[in-house]
Amino acid sequence: MEIIIPFEARVGSQPFACGQTYKGLGTTGTEYQPQDFRMYLHDVRLVSDTGQEVAVSLTDDGMWQAKNAALLDFADKTGLCSNGTAETNARVVGKVPMGNYRGLRFRVGLSQALNHQDVTLEPAPFGDTSLYWGWKSGYVFLRVDGRTTGLPGGYFVHLGSIDCATPPAGQPWGSAGCDFPNRAEISLEGFELEKSRVVLDVAALLADSNLDVNSDTPDTSLGCMSQKEDPDCAPVFKNLGLSLDKQKPSSGVQTFIRVE
Repeated sequence: MEIIIPFEARVGSQPFACGQTYKGLGTTGTEYQPQDFRMYLHDVRLVSDTGQEVAVSLTDDGMWQAKNAALLDFADKTGLCSNGTAETNARVVGKVPMGNYRGLRFRVGLSQALNHQDVTLEPAPFGDTSLYWGWKSGYVFLRVDGRTTGLPGGYFVHLGSIDCATPPAGQPWGSAGCDFPNRAEISLEGFELEKSRVVLDVAALLADSNLDVNSDTPDTSLGCMSQKEDPDCAPVFKNLGLSLDKQKPSSGVQTFIRVE
């Protein structure tokens, strides 16, 4: 049967929208103006009422979904949102066997095989260079950018795999894996088809971050761009359920994504 999984972007209790100003974000309660909000996901599964995972076969649509991966896009090029396209996408479409389902699971980002494609040769949704790191770490799995009171140039969250090993001669980049793949596993118990929606909350993602000051650690980016040396990444990764400690790949329960 064909299914639709609806997603909704929010900033706390308010709908996310480019061109809006939100108050009270982060540890300083700063004002926040969105600049971007996009996210890849893959490995989508429903959980049956007997506890079994059932893979969702995503529908290739030539725009947002291909190769069993999908791009969610909440930035419509209005206001400060200059990247991406004017079109947006807030759903995932696919097929599963008939059944009773009570949960949803997926991984943020792209699989290792998809993560190291040549972005200049790939069709949608993999051909946008603003969702790709030029230093061959692969795609930006999650991009949440916004201007704040203290950082008018922008506070950027770019999640992706880091410390990717150089492959043997003749092998494609990425084939040797990455020390920090950073693919957050999302498990949403209680999700019901045709009743539930998945909420992505920017305020929850940034709740423990000081968005007005960038860490003075040398050679780190504004905000968090997945550098393990950057202390600004610790609270963001915690709220994604990730860790930058190789011995502890998970930081516990993520708070960024929930079901309603």
